[in-house]
Amino acid sequence: MVSAVLVASIIYRTRRVTVTVDVAKVEKDIRDHLSAGASRARVEAYLDERHIHHSYLDQSPAEPEYSHIELALIPESSRTWLFRGDIQIVFRFDDQDKLTHYSVQEIFTGP
Repeated sequence: MVSAVLVASIIYRTRRVTVTVDVAKVEKDIRDHLSAGASRARVEAYLDERHIHHSYLDQSPAEPEYSHIELALIPESSRTWLFRGDIQIVFRFDDQDKLTHYSVQEIFTGP
């Protein structure tokens, strides 16, 4: 009986999700500090202020939908014993480097 409780406890602890950054909080922070029409320089400053890794992709002839975007990544936003979650942010800009919209999603990778 005691061993069954011990095993159940271990399984429960290893399957729990540890969340360090919440997608909803990231979206709210972006909404509070950036709006459509913000300059690319302002978006990059916002990311730098928060120490969020980012990279700009100007042109992608093979995949035009990936042109004029700033990709940002918040690593290890969540973790379980088997998966790691990162938050990916994609900022899209027009030809004048003005923010048109953004998306925030959690992506998962294995061990």
